[in-house]
Amino acid sequence: MREPSGSIRSKPELSVLFASYNSGRYIEQCLSSLSLGGVTELQIIVVDNASSDGTVDAIRKRWPEVVIVINDRNEGHCRAINQAIRLATAEHVLVLDADTVITPGSIRILLEFIQSTPDAAIVAPRMLNGDGTLQETARRFPTVLNGLFGRQSILTKWFPNNRFTRAYLRRGSPDTDSPFEVDWVSAAAMVFHRSVPERVGYWDEDFKGYWVDADWCKTAHAAGKVYCVPEARVIHYEQNRWGKKKGLRRIVLFHTGAFRFYTKHFTAGWLDPRCAFAAAALFARGLMMIAVDVCRREERPEVASITASTDGELARLGSQPARASARSAGGGK
Repeated sequence: MREPSGSIRSKPELSVLFASYNSGRYIEQCLSSLSLGGVTELQIIVVDNASSDGTVDAIRKRWPEVVIVINDRNEGHCRAINQAIRLATAEHVLVLDADTVITPGSIRILLEFIQSTPDAAIVAPRMLNGDGTLQETARRFPTVLNGLFGRQSILTKWFPNNRFTRAYLRRGSPDTDSPFEVDWVSAAAMVFHRSVPERVGYWDEDFKGYWVDADWCKTAHAAGKVYCVPEARVIHYEQNRWGKKKGLRRIVLFHTGAFRFYTKHFTAGWLDPRCAFAAAALFARGLMMIAVDVCRREERPEVASITASTDGELARLGSQPARASARSAGGGK
């Protein structure tokens, strides 16, 4: 790891953290959108995992104030985020994926909610797809049945109103325009008090990205509650969404992450027979997804362009109710 570059703000209002790996086509749009979030005193930290696409040079050129840590190799998403958390100096921290875009006022809404809610450990916005549909990333903890009725499973697509999916994705929650408590939220956008990882532990680096958010939220319940704040909205151009070609590595990481989460929290250890059952079920599911993925065509990246002409569109997405549709469950777990 090389010494951080950029300016260190001694008392920012919020620290915004990114883990980057060849994220150049996304992260510039996200950094541009931060100015719309309603908070000006930001400390922005990017931990780059040895990108080869010019990400670091592009950030340094346009945002010299950004603190950049360059790892000599790809240390993985979770370790990079832990590095960034340790550098954060603000009382509250916002973790963002590089492929997100902030809608107007959303950061201020999240920050004010967590500041005024003493029992909140983690808060998150409504996550939207690029077309404004709901991503359904505020959920209950999964059960075994959610391997079949998960957020992007074919059975959920065929039977979107089945009771297992509805329970898992919190469909039909009352007062969904008001903040509501959930089990876990996506790490693509979450705010927490800087003391939470010091109290309950940092992100588990044995996860390679997928499912670490569910794992850390489960751990963080010892420090408080997890909330979704629907008034705040963040657009997420999710790379693991429904129908998108994923590749072998992404599928393997997803399923090994699911196996680690299940065995860590729902079994008595490696000798528990449920571990073998979970391994067999996830292996079969993974093979099926690989077979389907081979038949998919590669898509062009879906990226927003944050310019004056798109600010109105972002404001529209940020203020309107998220549109539920058959595609709402796209991507992720």
